Amino acid sequence: MSSVYPVTGIKAGVTDTTVPLRLEVDTWYPGQTAEHLIQNNLFIWALRFLQERDPDHKLSFFQIAGIHGMPYQPWDEDTDAITANEGYCTHDSLLFPSWHRPYMLLYEQVLYEIMVKQVIPQLPADKQQEWKDAAATWRLPYWDWAQKKTREGQDKTLYDVPLITKQPRIGVVDLKDGVTVFYIDNPMYKFTMPDEERMGCFGINDIQDTDSKNNIMTIPFSKAQATSRWATYEPESDTVSTQWTEGTVRNSLITSTLNEHPWYGRDIDNVPLAEMVYRLYVHDYISSYTQFATTKFRTSPDYDAGSPAAYLNLEYIHNNIHNWTGGFDKYIGHMAEPAVAAYDPIFWMHHANVDRQFALWQGISLLDPTKNWFESRNEQLEDDGNWYIKTGDVDTPSTPLAPFHKDTQGNYYTSDDVRDIHKLGYAYPELQPWLDKYKDAHGNFDASLYVADVKAMIKALYSPGEIGAPTEISSIPRSLVGALGQPDFNKDVIINVTYNRFALKGIPYTIYFFLGTPFSPPSYSDPLHTHPQHVGFIYTFSNPIHRNRAAPGCGNCRRKALTDTKSRAQVPITGALIARHPATHNGNLPHGIHELPSLEVDAVAEYLQKHLHWSVRSVSFDFFVYFPSLLGLASFVQRPLALLPLF
Repeated sequence: MSSVYPVTGIKAGVTDTTVPLRLEVDTWYPGQTAEHLIQNNLFIWALRFLQERDPDHKLSFFQIAGIHGMPYQPWDEDTDAITANEGYCTHDSLLFPSWHRPYMLLYEQVLYEIMVKQVIPQLPADKQQEWKDAAATWRLPYWDWAQKKTREGQDKTLYDVPLITKQPRIGVVDLKDGVTVFYIDNPMYKFTMPDEERMGCFGINDIQDTDSKNNIMTIPFSKAQATSRWATYEPESDTVSTQWTEGTVRNSLITSTLNEHPWYGRDIDNVPLAEMVYRLYVHDYISSYTQFATTKFRTSPDYDAGSPAAYLNLEYIHNNIHNWTGGFDKYIGHMAEPAVAAYDPIFWMHHANVDRQFALWQGISLLDPTKNWFESRNEQLEDDGNWYIKTGDVDTPSTPLAPFHKDTQGNYYTSDDVRDIHKLGYAYPELQPWLDKYKDAHGNFDASLYVADVKAMIKALYSPGEIGAPTEISSIPRSLVGALGQPDFNKDVIINVTYNRFALKGIPYTIYFFLGTPFSPPSYSDPLHTHPQHVGFIYTFSNPIHRNRAAPGCGNCRRKALTDTKSRAQVPITGALIARHPATHNGNLPHGIHELPSLEVDAVAEYLQKHLHWSVRSVSFDFFVYFPSLLGLASFVQRPLALLPLF
């Protein structure tokens, strides 16, 4: 094998007992300390230089982003061993969290190398050491989309995109003197191809298929010179506007979407993102790594699916963030399409947070190692295959995570290799086991103290105000119970969904759920998630099985489509039901929404049978269903289940 690039992580800043932290991006930018201000400049300059590299350069932004999907070309690999038109896809896979970990490590490492080798040498000699010291403690920031932010001019906190992504121009220090500030195009706002080439010149194809009326549908990614967020969908590829080719960024629509999903109802404490993340950590809510890690639905007869709550998983939450950031309904953007998502610079801070959620779950499961990993054969799943995993092979902790090499000999990382983030040279603010507060009377690390504190920090960040002791994690929101006037209320209603991810030939689609009088979605001109009856949605984040009508796309995805592979997700609707109870709505229910007279099991079952309906929508496809019957309500008292197998 020719020379490979070893992904080792950043070694600078690491001591015998500590590692630098990846910080929440809005606590880091704009910098409030001298070190952070320098790191802000290092990062912006390094990212700019990375994006300017020739797309044929192995360590260019274009090539690294392309590992995630198109152009479906090998990266740092022996091309003789590669099957054409396959790719490295690990979505809807047990390896989803662990594969993305060395991917983030690669991106972080390349940026650091640019800081040290390309940015700092341009500074005056008397400033270089201070900047080297700041670079040594820099790690890739994460975007915590589940934490509400304080914004200037806003009375309330809100979910929002990072400040560093908001403006098309951004201030940086002139490297010639290390002092003067001037403005450049913001590399976090969008990625623009070097020399404004079209992405199609380097293998990024249009995504093309037929819609529900057999018309050819084209998303013209090949024509883009820059990335977009919430661009208006343009179906005709030969009349693409400059707004699309040059990249349209509507960050305000992302902010609106993050805050408008009324999973608790509009008039009650509306904390949808925090609640969904919080449920990942609820005691016994998810009982195994497999349930936590992936949307993939397992149907083998010897497998115990565990609690009905286990349909919730990290990958599903991650999918929705991609959708909300890229755009949906009449809008499109790179983040919403797996094949091109990594070209949007916000992708990397999003996935740094996905990695953090993975690490937090590992942290609270530290005392139960059988739960937080997948050594057991009962926890392992067959893979649908990619370039280096054969179709039908069982994913284990030693499965290679291609194309990421851990050394110059060409050995691949495995999940076992990336299990401990501290060994990779970074940590997160909640995960610092070296702190004195975690030592027992003899000065030794006390895992029980550590786990309890991690749980407390998760609770402080994401808790919707639930019932329970301060160190317990449960899922019944205190604000809802208070409004209801029933302090002993302990019921939780969820919709568990099994769906065919490739029902539309891999074109991503959204499943919307409503509680109210059925209506025709085409009659509602605004985005469906703003409809008063809307109680939640699921986004597939799937890859089209064809890049266009002539060229195959993701091989993993084609096989999933042929085998009718199912995925799973969950929408909690307890809050929506309580909002319809007479004790909470005060007679102000919108048109088409009906009062729920009682929260007893039979009353809720009857209400759902009458009023729960759902709709499927992609860019050019609508499918509306009134669902008149539900399954599995018997376990209502603890965590009732409405199970809707779709497609």
